Formats: sequence, structure tokens, C-alpha cells
Amino acid sequence: MSKLRKILLHRLPFYLIFILCLIYLLIYLNIEQTSSFQEGETTISGEILSLEFSGNKLSMRIKTLVKEKIDANYYFQSEEELIATKKSLSLGDTVTIKGELKIPKTTQNFYSFSYKEYLKYQDVFYIMTVSSFDKTKENTNFILEIKSLLRNFISTDKVGNYINIFFLGNNVSFSSDLLDKFRKLGISHLFALSGTQVSFISLVATKIINLFKRSDITKFIIVFLIILIYYLIIDSCAAIDRAVVFSFIFSLNKAFNFNIKPFHLILLSLSVLLFLNPYYIFDIGFQYSTIISCTLILYLNKENSKGIAGLLRISWVSFLVSLPISLYHFSEINVLSIIYNLFYVPFINTIIFPLTIICFFCSFLSPILLFFINIFEASVNILAMLDLGNLILPRIPFIFYLLYYLAIFLILYYKKKIFLIFFFLIFFAHYLIPILDNSARLYMLDVGQGDSFLLLTKGKSILIDTGGVMTYAKEAWEKGEEINNGKYLITFFKQLGLKKIDYLILTHGDYDHMGESINIVNGFKVDKVILNNGTYNNLEQELISVLRKKNIPYYQNLKELKIGDNKLYFLNNQISTDENDNSIVIYTEINGLKLLFMGDAGVDVEEEILKKYNLNNIDILKVGHHGSRTSSSEDFINSITPACSLISVGKDNKYSHPNDEVIKRLSASKIYRTDLDGAVMLKLEKDKILIKTY
Repeated sequence: MSKLRKILLHRLPFYLIFILCLIYLLIYLNIEQTSSFQEGETTISGEILSLEFSGNKLSMRIKTLVKEKIDANYYFQSEEELIATKKSLSLGDTVTIKGELKIPKTTQNFYSFSYKEYLKYQDVFYIMTVSSFDKTKENTNFILEIKSLLRNFISTDKVGNYINIFFLGNNVSFSSDLLDKFRKLGISHLFALSGTQVSFISLVATKIINLFKRSDITKFIIVFLIILIYYLIIDSCAAIDRAVVFSFIFSLNKAFNFNIKPFHLILLSLSVLLFLNPYYIFDIGFQYSTIISCTLILYLNKENSKGIAGLLRISWVSFLVSLPISLYHFSEINVLSIIYNLFYVPFINTIIFPLTIICFFCSFLSPILLFFINIFEASVNILAMLDLGNLILPRIPFIFYLLYYLAIFLILYYKKKIFLIFFFLIFFAHYLIPILDNSARLYMLDVGQGDSFLLLTKGKSILIDTGGVMTYAKEAWEKGEEINNGKYLITFFKQLGLKKIDYLILTHGDYDHMGESINIVNGFKVDKVILNNGTYNNLEQELISVLRKKNIPYYQNLKELKIGDNKLYFLNNQISTDENDNSIVIYTEINGLKLLFMGDAGVDVEEEILKKYNLNNIDILKVGHHGSRTSSSEDFINSITPACSLISVGKDNKYSHPNDEVIKRLSASKIYRTDLDGAVMLKLEKDKILIKTY
């Protein structure tokens, strides 16, 4: 033991292990992982690793007979079938599923979340839309049986939601809007399983064991066995894996008096984690958890972490080291989160979190927990509504985020004001980038079968349509968490560094053009809204109601709109019984380039426009009605002779857009389609266009 202790007191072994880990990481991440399966109809058997019900949807992760994981989704046809399945199906059961295997969708928008990459990091390469399934074998795994019993034991009310998220790490039942508010205030880290839960369990177990006066080694074994049991019954994630490994290695060092330096313990812990799963490095929770815990271990000690001053120091350091991660992933921070965490960290860690564990075992105390939950949520709603302290900064090249960390390291290590000034210079330069950028750009965003175009010119932002997926009326039992596609657009705006949309132009009232308008108005600052001519349909009336509540002005029947020394001209002012023919048609010139946006206007509108206006040599045409044969007549295309044609259309859409004849008519132009090219960015420079596709 003494020889081992001497070896461990040297730094060389830890550096060598960490270097080997980095080499392994680079090799592993550059190896193309392959699947045993292929796309198409198939039948697969496997064990259920995870099981979630949301409305009429059942989501399962299956470990197949060849040890590969597949995500499977099944939609119930009746409430009776749903209830029966909830009673009969549990974790660990073996099922045979029939359906169509598909490669998960990758992102087709700039900076957008990639579901395919997300699943890849969990070793999932295919998803299946299930047509039918049968349970062929009952669960025989004792641990999974306990996990199922625990989940069934917890109530589905608000208290149950908090017990689920804090005790088991399951946030499925949590409102996404509430989680967004937590992130907006900079407190979302409090709602992820991490070192807090492990530390709490370790502390309580240690206090109890101390009553029996056991040796440090015995204490270590018992405490870690308790943590291991807890780990086996929860929904593990990268952050909790980090906490368990860190806890084991640091406790081992203390129990056997190895006296290894904290920095070397961190290197060893990270090496173990990344050998276990190299993909951890891409997990946001792992990034937050690791950078904050490592910094606090190295930077803070018992003397400088006591009292209010100590809490403020912890909050400041945590905010500082997590800031580059927040900016890279979300392009948004809340500078007041330093203050918010002074109150919310102790409130959550000393009141709500312990009460969730107590109420799990003593449910009759739930009203006490509910009281504190209501206080907490009321304060979060008020602060989120006030929207104080939020800053939006654009996505920038990765090297600049490393510069942030260089500045942060210098601040914490040398504690000199000059490095703090260096940090703020980087921050202010980052903040000013979109303000100083006066380049004109047009983005055709991929919103599936719909339209959404973002025009940036003269420091102004103009969003033409929002896209939207039509949803149909559902019975109460069928309703689950709805996907809000407007959030993806809002995230994109923030990653461009936009603080607001100056003008939201909705070409007409169809859902595929304005379906996300209410979500965008509720989730992002919009200055003015412009609607088309004609009577308002139900969707437009619902939007107008929201606009009135928010005091956002809206306009109809405009002829032109002045943007700096440019103008947008609205060419279609006729009123038709066909909503498509009521579409706003926009013409503008930017840097000598002619742009024409046709909405869903049909052939009749095209003829009327050709009679009224002398349009020719159009540089960029937003093709009407997704390339449908009802638009883009031969006379119209031959008259305007577009150089570049943009078609926003969903992949494999049921309307067979774009029409082959329309594509032939546009063949003299350069055609870009969202179904083939993804999002498209066009930089509008003096008499030339620079084009980038996703």
C-alpha cells in the first residue's frame, strides 16, 4: 500500500492516463459507427430499456437481440388500448415490434438541434414507427422491476412531477414552458440529476453510519453501495454518471489516505468517464456539470465558501465558467442569474429537494411540498414575465469560446483586474457583432411544408411567414406535449444575435404560412405585424387577440414599407374568395438586386401583376405556392426571368410539390429547394449573390 501511495503522489501517471484518454477519444470519434439494420419494413424483438407515455403516443427504447438500441414509437387507436398497455407493459419486458425502420432526421437548418446526432451519441441509429407489438416475455430483471414499481408508485400530479425530476431524474411530465423559464432565468441546472443528489445521499448515509463508529474504509464501502443502488434505479444521464465517478474516486482517495491532489483526481475521473463513453463530451449536462464542479473543487475551499459572501462567490464562479457553454448552445444568458441563484440554490437544495425525498416515503406530507412548489413557481413566472437581465449574443467561431475560457482561467488563477478587463472586452466585442454587421442577407428556413423567410437589411429584421404544421382536434386522452416549431425559429434568431423581429409579415392566413406566429409573438420580441387583405380567419383572429394583449401594432392593406433608404412594395391589393390569391406579394431592391416574394399567389394574381408592373430580370424569386402548378405560369416566368428561384417545400410531401412542369419552366434559373438543400442563406452584395446551403 505504501508503494502504491508513493506512485499516486506523482503527477506523471495521471497525465499519461489523461493523454491516452484524449488519444482514444480522437480515434473513437473518428470511427464511423455502423448499424446491423437497414431501412424498411421489419420485425424486431428486444428488451424494453425505457418506456414513456404521452397522450396517445408510446415511446420505447429497445435493446435488440444483437445488442443494438432502437427507439420505437407507437400510437394508440383507443383509450382502452392505452389503459390496457399501461397495466401490462413494464421495463425489462421483451417485445416483438413490427413497423418501418427509418434513419432519424438530421437538422436542415443552420445552428439547429440535430435529432440524428443526439441519438447517435446514445448509440441509437434507427427509429421505428410501430404498426403493432406483442409482449413475448415478462421482465425478470430485479432492478428494472424496482424501477417500474417506483415510477408507478409516484403520483402524476404536480408534487409527483417534482419527485420524478429530483429523485429519479425523469422530467418527461414537466411542462416544456416551465423548463424554458428556468433556462431563461439561468436556474435550469437545478433541475438535472447531478452532484447535488449524490452529495445529499452521501451526506445522510455518512451521518447515519457515523453513529455506529465505523472505520473510514467500511464507511466508504457502505456509502458507495447505497449510491450504487440509487444509481441503478434512477434514469441515468451523463451528469449523474460524472457525479458518481467523481464521488467514488474522491471518496476512495479519502478513505485510503492516498493524499492525491484534487487536480490529479479530476484528470483521473475525466479519463474514466471518457473511456466509458467518449460521447459524453457532447452532452450539455455533462459540460455544465463538469466545468462547474471541477472549478469549484479547485478554486473554492472551506474558508472562502462560507456565509453570504461564500454563496455569492460560488454563484459568480459558476456563472462565469458556464457562460461560454450557455452562449455556444443557446446564444443567451441572464446576468441576473448570479443573484437568482443566491436564493434558488439554497431554496431548492435545502427545502424542495429534501422534501421530494421525504414525500416519496411519506406522501401525507405532500401538501407541505406543494406549498413551497407554488411559491417557487409563482416567483419564476413573475421573474420570467419581467424579462430582466437577458442578453442575446450571436453564434461565433469556436475559437472565440476558447478565448473566453483563457480569460476565465487567467481571472481565477491570477486574480488580476487586467484579465477581467480582457474578459469584458471579448464579451462586448461579441455583443456588438450583430449591431455593427450591416450586411444584407436572406434566409430561406426549412419549416417543412410551409414558408418562412428572414430578410436582414439596414439593421432591420423582416420575417416573411413562420411556417406551421396543422394539428387536428384530439380527445383529452390523446393530448400530449405539443411540438412547438416556433422555438426552433426563435433559437435561430438568437443565434444570429437578433434582439427582435422588426416586421413580421404574414402573406396570408393559411396554417403553413402563419401557424407558428402566435408562438413567435409569445416567445420573442416582435415590433410590428403586417397582415394580408380580406377577412380574418380564425387563426388570424386568434393572433390579433394576442397582439392586442401585448400592445403590438398590426396593419392591413399596405402599399409600401420603408426600410432605411429601401422600400418593400406590396403588389397584390385585390381581395379574392381564394385565400391563396389574397397573398401579400412583395417586391424590393437591395444592393442593386431585385427580389420578388410571391406567397401562395396563383396564376390570376400573376397576370394582374404583369399588367400593372414592369417586372423583369428578377434576381431572386420566392416561387409561389411551393412550386405548385397553380402558380408560376409560363408567361409569368418568361416575363420576370428569375436568376435564382427559391422553393420552400416539405420532403416527400403529400401534395407532390414542386410540380415537374414548374421546375422545367424555372430551369433557366438556379433552383434551391428546402427538401433537397435544407436552409439556404443568400448574402446580397453589390450586384452579386453569395449562396450557402445547409
